[in-house]
Amino acid sequence: MLFTKSFIIETGHIEAAPLEETLKIAHGIITWVSIWMPPGCHGLVYCKLKHHEHTVFPSTEDMFLMTDGYPLEWTEYYESYQPPYELKFV
Repeated sequence: MLFTKSFIIETGHIEAAPLEETLKIAHGIITWVSIWMPPGCHGLVYCKLKHHEHTVFPSTEDMFLMTDGYPLEWTEYYESYQPPYELKFV
């Protein structure tokens, strides 16, 4: 299954008060991840995806993903067999 979600991140969202949104997913295995931020972010927009409050993308807790007009894409193998079936975008 393919799950997509778009977010509008306004300038008021800073690291101390980040935007947090929930992406509903299905019971199963995540096999592909793609994150795209439009040109013009200039390295000022960062994100991470959490499952059960544990950071899963990127795999290191204190790191974030960042892009500026190009997709970050990779194959993955992450099992989601315990509810809630959702990822938190931070």
